[in-house]
Amino acid sequence: MKLEFPDWRDDVLAALECLAAKPPRLSGSDVDPRWPDVTNAIHWLIDDTWWDTTDPSESIGRILHDEREASAVRRAVEAVLAVAGRLQPEDVDRLWFGDASWPLVRTRAGEALDVLRTADRT
Repeated sequence: MKLEFPDWRDDVLAALECLAAKPPRLSGSDVDPRWPDVTNAIHWLIDDTWWDTTDPSESIGRILHDEREASAVRRAVEAVLAVAGRLQPEDVDRLWFGDASWPLVRTRAGEALDVLRTADRT
C-alpha cells in the first residue's frame, strides 16, 4: 500500500528509534544530545500525528499500513502519555529518562519500531 504521507512515517520511525534506544549520557545541561532528541521524538510521535487525541488506526493509509501497526503504535503512545502525565514538557530530559515507566516506553517503542520496519521490508 502506498502511503499518503511517507515523510510523516519517516518521522514516526525516527521518533520510535530514539524512544527505544538506551538513554544517552547527558551533559551538565541535562539535554539529550541526539537528533531527534527525546523532546522532538515525543513531539513527532504525539503532537505531529495527533495520536494523543485520535486513534492511530485513523492514520491507516496515511502514515500506517494496517491495524497491526496501529496497535503497536497505540501501545507506544499510551506508554509515552503515561510518563507525560507525570511530567511537564519543559522538564529536563534526565527526568523523562529517570521516570519509573521509561523502560516501558523503550520496550513499547521498540516493539512498534519492529512492526513498522517489518512492513517496510515486505
